[in-house]
Amino acid sequence: MNYFKSIYNSAWRILIIVAVLLQVSLMPLDFLFNLRGFEWYKTLDLCISLLYFLDLIVNILRYRGIKNHAFLKDVYWDTYSSSKFFITDLLAILPYAVMFSNPVFQLFRLFKWVRVIRTARYFQFRNLRFSSRISFGFLIVGFFLFTHWLSCIWISIHGFELHISIVDNYVQSLYWVVTTLTSVGYGDIVPHGNVEMLFTILLQILGVGVLAIFVGSVVGIFAKRNPAEQRFLDNIEKLRALIHYHQISKELENRIRDYFTYEWKQKLGYDESDLMDALPYGLKSELQFEFKKNIICDIPLFDCVDEHFIREIAQYLTPMILTPDDYLFRTGDSANSMFFVQKGSLKVLSADESKQLTLLKKGDFMGEIALFKKTTRTATVKSVGYSDLYELQKKEFDMVLKKYPEIAEKIRLKSKSREDRYM
Repeated sequence: MNYFKSIYNSAWRILIIVAVLLQVSLMPLDFLFNLRGFEWYKTLDLCISLLYFLDLIVNILRYRGIKNHAFLKDVYWDTYSSSKFFITDLLAILPYAVMFSNPVFQLFRLFKWVRVIRTARYFQFRNLRFSSRISFGFLIVGFFLFTHWLSCIWISIHGFELHISIVDNYVQSLYWVVTTLTSVGYGDIVPHGNVEMLFTILLQILGVGVLAIFVGSVVGIFAKRNPAEQRFLDNIEKLRALIHYHQISKELENRIRDYFTYEWKQKLGYDESDLMDALPYGLKSELQFEFKKNIICDIPLFDCVDEHFIREIAQYLTPMILTPDDYLFRTGDSANSMFFVQKGSLKVLSADESKQLTLLKKGDFMGEIALFKKTTRTATVKSVGYSDLYELQKKEFDMVLKKYPEIAEKIRLKSKSREDRYM
């Protein structure tokens, strides 16, 4: 039911946006061509007034429903929580083209643009996966409307060129506005008289700000689109600065660079720890469960476990990455945790590293023998290539043994099998 409510809600918002954009597009043309004298324009104006009135009713009902809701009232901001938004919608309702002969009164319709901006923000927040595309779309539409209005103003000041059609006049005006906003024009269309010159000066001054805002917004949208890539570029820039100020070997430089590249390519470059820290315990547990449930289920040791176990252990598994030829631990190291292989492969070596005992791959675990026996590490583990692991600290390991004896028995049997085979 909520799904269909969501579709209806989104469809209604889109309809209102289309109505606003249509009227805002036609309004400057009414100033030029007196569209109020045509019946179709008056009919359209009445229909849009009816839509705005219905939108007012819908928003009042939505506000009342949310106001009485247990938790939506605290998180849902796109309502008449402030009287100023109600007033702006109210001022935009009247059919000014029908009621008044002077087109200036139609400018009250522009108050509805507040609704469009709030709806754009609503779609961005409610559709986070597409927020960049939504922002870019509204940016393009906003730039077109801005240049459209300025083009119509230029025509009203400059006048029509009688030897060309109305469409050609508009296209030439649009061309002149865009070139003047984005540069200083090309000189093929020049202003005449003080009013035209002053308008041109104003446009050139506006162009500096508009172009800066437009370019900055586009860059910002695409920069935010992939936070992992942005972090990769930041890390590469820091590495470049490090090389400039400190002498490090070329081999180490390449290893660091390759690590950052691996992190980015594997979609690991986005650090969610800040987001995790900002969440309350319940939401943090849910998010950790969503992150790790498939990984935990892929580990044979945890095959057929219930959801409660997955939710609990997901809180304690800490991700880590090993680069090629990195040691996870060496024989004799103190033992404080065990590890699960999510991706990659690791060699288990004898104490003198002269013999490979086994090769650990996705789904395998290691480090449990020392935890069971409460001794130091009994073997050396070395990464073959890049390896993604999850670490389980000793405290949580002991908790698993105590609360889930069937899991503990599986670990014990596997540990004993390894001891008998390699020790």
